[in-house]
Amino acid sequence: MTKQTTKGPSEGRDRDTAVHRTAVPESTRLRLWAKAAGRCVLCATYLLDGADWTWHAIPNGQIAHIVGAGSGKESPRGDSALAADERAFEKNLMLLCYSCHKRIDDKAYRDQYTVEFLSAKKLLHENRVREVTDFATLRPTSVVTVSADVRGTRAPVSLPQVAEALRAEGYTGMGEDTRNGVFSVHLPGNDDDGWAWNAHRTEIDRFAARIAEAVTAGDVESLSVFALAPIPSLVYLGSKLDDKTETRLFARKRTDAVTAWAWSDDDGDVPVFDTVLRTGDANEATVLVELSGPVKEERLPGRLRELPRVTIAPKDESPRPDLLGSRAAMESFALAWRDALARIESELPSVRVLHLVAAVPAPAAITMGRHHMRGAQPNIVIYQLRNNTYEMAMEVGE
Repeated sequence: MTKQTTKGPSEGRDRDTAVHRTAVPESTRLRLWAKAAGRCVLCATYLLDGADWTWHAIPNGQIAHIVGAGSGKESPRGDSALAADERAFEKNLMLLCYSCHKRIDDKAYRDQYTVEFLSAKKLLHENRVREVTDFATLRPTSVVTVSADVRGTRAPVSLPQVAEALRAEGYTGMGEDTRNGVFSVHLPGNDDDGWAWNAHRTEIDRFAARIAEAVTAGDVESLSVFALAPIPSLVYLGSKLDDKTETRLFARKRTDAVTAWAWSDDDGDVPVFDTVLRTGDANEATVLVELSGPVKEERLPGRLRELPRVTIAPKDESPRPDLLGSRAAMESFALAWRDALARIESELPSVRVLHLVAAVPAPAAITMGRHHMRGAQPNIVIYQLRNNTYEMAMEVGE
């Protein structure tokens, strides 16, 4: 008798032509072990303990044929139109323990272990493995980096430092892809240049539109934001970020170490914030946010000193640059900011414009923009310190 050499499914082939065993490629064996997660497809016995990793003899696990390897009378389920090479395909093979392999090929049980039964069990097991092992330790995220010249000094964002910060949070960047990987922008000019604020608005609008397009298309599941720029630009950026998309903000420490952007693992004492309102009869109010340092009264424009005032500052401690050193501290401030906006609506109902003067780290500035409800809450005019005086820079909500 001659070896069958038909290349495709052999419907109508001569049943008297014998099919002889074809060797299973090592690559197929590896895939079967991986897709079964090293467990017997039928009884789920773990097959890797003490395994002899030579593919000629692995006492704890064996590759079994569903349709028999050959067509002889002694071949289990061997009466099939499959060609010899097709019987060595992955679809016709399954990983079994020694006991299950012996049982399905035993003449006493062959009628119970049909091709249909074994194929269904193989598919069920491999699908379950795929589902229950979906436990990625690093979730993908789309990285947003924003940089600008701050007081004449360029403030770049280092991607190696970004990668370390993401790793510490259980995330991994998605690569430099124009659609959903790294969204990066450097804002032009200097905060001392009068034209810079309009240029920043234009760039941020264009930048935010790219991100929104990717979010709408479903290409972005989460955003991780690393930003170093003037406070007015960061508040405006925050107002342009979709508050329905999972967004994580990162703060840069005053260090050049690879962990410069990583949040502290130790939450320590999470600061609590006081919001103090000085009411008055006006349709505008001044908002002072003192986190990194105090806002000096003499630096405020005269008109702002006379308006109703809202002051947010840490309770029972002084403002300092590292006040928001942990994510828990950042969340505490976000809650205080939302509460302040709610109180303004309730206690200063006639106010239509808020003049914001803030000494805050970058994530806090972005947070203030993100949690401002455009159209429902007063517009925010943000000020920047220049020549020892706070000057109007940008507006949010107009």
